Amino acid sequence: MPVRERGARAGARRAFFDGTPTQVAHIRTWCQQAMKLPADQGGPVLLTVSELASNAVRHTASGGRFGRVEVGLELLPGKVVLLSVTDDGPRVGRGVTLPQLPCRVDALAEGGRGLRLVDAVAEKWWWSGEPGRPLTVWALIDPDRDTGSTVGLPG
Repeated sequence: MPVRERGARAGARRAFFDGTPTQVAHIRTWCQQAMKLPADQGGPVLLTVSELASNAVRHTASGGRFGRVEVGLELLPGKVVLLSVTDDGPRVGRGVTLPQLPCRVDALAEGGRGLRLVDAVAEKWWWSGEPGRPLTVWALIDPDRDTGSTVGLPG
């Protein structure tokens, strides 16, 4: 069960989730409810939060024992959504990795497309924090933007 909090600003919400792969579905559900947008308009936000939360669980200490993922969501004027996903920092014994678009994606590889999808759907995305410590990945998303042809999804 996530721990939910109201954000400091009106319309801002945040919640903490266990860092297990099964929690990603709960994160999507929480985001859909927090956005208070019709179901047909939340797709880009749900895709983005799913990719960012999955990356946090897969690549950081968030996916380890007692790990967690913090998700923030703020509905800005014009129905634009500011989304943030914060991890627990790097896993012990593994090198520091930073969110970045891969130069190439192997068409047959299992992964490597998540941030490319985020890049295609979001108006802008970036990360903040100090390498080697918890990082937050941010995305600014316009749910009304037609991204179907960009990411190969029905528009």
